[in-house]
Amino acid sequence: MRYSNEEMENALAEINRNQKPVLAFIASLIGAVPAMGMYFFFAQMGGVLYLMLALPPAFVGLFARFVGRTYKAKHRISVGIVGALVHVAGCLLLQFNPLIYLLAPVAFFIAMSVAKIKLKHIHGLAIIQANLGKLSAEK
Repeated sequence: MRYSNEEMENALAEINRNQKPVLAFIASLIGAVPAMGMYFFFAQMGGVLYLMLALPPAFVGLFARFVGRTYKAKHRISVGIVGALVHVAGCLLLQFNPLIYLLAPVAFFIAMSVAKIKLKHIHGLAIIQANLGKLSAEK
């Protein structure tokens, strides 16, 4: 489907107006509380599947997604840092093998990728056109 420049400029202005990076960071800090609670739950279980270690950073990212509504990677870096710190703190709490700490970059990318909003087709096209310089982002 082909969109007019005006439709794409409106779509770009809409997603730029809706994104709030500071609120995404604050929401990730708030999401870190129940994520740490998940680590306490894992500690009570006695054993943890390593796949379960992806849940707390995803929880942090979900909080940031619904509050911050960011799509740019530079706005989601702080969310990824909070997700990685939650992972390291949880590994300290559970007294895991030090090799598990090496999964902190994975936790970073899980939190960062979950925090990205799902874009509609017109929004994706508008972002591409703006990056190419064919659209003006101010409206």
